[in-house]
Amino acid sequence: MKKIARIAALLLVSVLLVGSLVGCENEPAAPATPTTPAGGGTVAPAPDAGGGHAIVPNVQDLVVGFSIKNMHNPYLIAMNRTMEEQRDALGFQLRTLNAGGDAAQQQMDVEDLIAGGVDVIVMDSQDPVAAIAISQYIASHNIPLFLMNATVDPQSIFVTLVQSNNVGLGTAVGEWVADQVSGDVRVGLLAGNPGNMVGYARRTGFITGLAERQLERFNSTNFLVRTMGWGNWSAEIGMEAAEDMLVAAPDINVIFAENDAMAMGAITAVRNAGREGDVLIVGVDGMRDALELIEEGVYGATGVNSPIELVRLTMGIVVDYMNGTNRSIPSLINTTPGMVHLGNVAQSWDLAF
Repeated sequence: MKKIARIAALLLVSVLLVGSLVGCENEPAAPATPTTPAGGGTVAPAPDAGGGHAIVPNVQDLVVGFSIKNMHNPYLIAMNRTMEEQRDALGFQLRTLNAGGDAAQQQMDVEDLIAGGVDVIVMDSQDPVAAIAISQYIASHNIPLFLMNATVDPQSIFVTLVQSNNVGLGTAVGEWVADQVSGDVRVGLLAGNPGNMVGYARRTGFITGLAERQLERFNSTNFLVRTMGWGNWSAEIGMEAAEDMLVAAPDINVIFAENDAMAMGAITAVRNAGREGDVLIVGVDGMRDALELIEEGVYGATGVNSPIELVRLTMGIVVDYMNGTNRSIPSLINTTPGMVHLGNVAQSWDLAF
């Protein structure tokens, strides 16, 4: 019977995935209408999370199932490591399964976690559309689902999604650049990949922050986006894209990279072009390697997108929900945007990964 159920679940995931590719290639589903809480950040109306979830009064009795999409990069490795640290610090039991970048495998992992008797599932979703069927399966067993990091289709059933405020991170970096560069700001945007909503949020936040801070200071704007390249989130391809950008627009004096890895590639490209000191390079993530480069003075600033902060916040919310302390939770909770630059790098190592 379990094998038949798995086959049916896989077929449902496959149908949903094919439908999403045919109907809206590179177009994410529209998010729920957001509201703004009194304390700041972004909160969306809560979906139907299934209600009536069991309370586990003692955290030592709480069994948490963690479905992580893969462990192929430092960010996700740090997420997994921090989850284990939270298990040790808070005292809950933890069962982790790695989907290896496969949405169908994540469906099977969730089934295994439920069959193993978990009380709650925390999931970093591999695919936003596949999350609909996965979340419905979890809800059918009256188990609460907490999402972490990745956005899902709003038809999914979950308690809350905890993720970084990517618009806020870009905005903070843009404001900082406006305070550093006098005169015209000529920008090269080093983006991840077309259609990626995280990158879109970060670069639009950067432009907004840059414009708003210049308006605040000068009552006008004096920046121009001169060129844009796609770095595929990696240092190597980011370097190649930055080289092309420096040729296409040799007058740029700022490069904004949507993550630290691409920014590191841009640093190499600028150095090879003999432009070191002429081009201010900034980005987002807060990796330890990035902080070292900030200390060396070759990297301007980075927004703090910390997997450590993300997991700590998520698990505090999960434990409070499961023991009944707080069940009035918004469906979207953002971490607080932070930024590291030379002036505060010494105090920023705790959340670096």
